[in-house]
Order: sequence, then structure tokens, then C-alpha cells
Amino acid sequence: MDELKEYRARKNGEVTPKVLLEKTMDDLENIEVIIMVIKQKDGIIHMGCSDAMCTEHIGLLEVGKKWVIDDMEE
Repeated sequence: MDELKEYRARKNGEVTPKVLLEKTMDDLENIEVIIMVIKQKDGIIHMGCSDAMCTEHIGLLEVGKKWVIDDMEE
């Protein structure tokens, strides 16, 4: 995202990938487990995760899924 688009998004209170990653890095020392799904501009999807049990990764994804659905219903 170019700087002007990033500025406009921040001004409008939007959470861009850059903002989300910056906030995550600011709190890195408090993070125990992370799992992320990324969609690139070309549509390719990647997933990455820190070391943890597979069940914990699945649980985190399910919590995230529930939060997204709850936000959609508001």
C-alpha cells in the first residue's frame, strides 16, 4: 500500500495490514502463540504459525472465526 493510501486509511480509522503488524510487533514480548493467514495482492493465500500444539492453532482460528461472524452480525 502506498503512503497516501496508508495515511488515508489511518485517518479513517481503518486497520491496514501495516497497522496490524505494527501493533503486533509493539506487543511481541506478551505474545505466546501466533497463527496468521495472509492473502497477497495476487490472491495467493499463505498461513504461518509459531510452535504450539495443532489443537491450539485450530482453537485460535475458531475463536477468530467466531469474532468475525459476531462482527458481521452487529
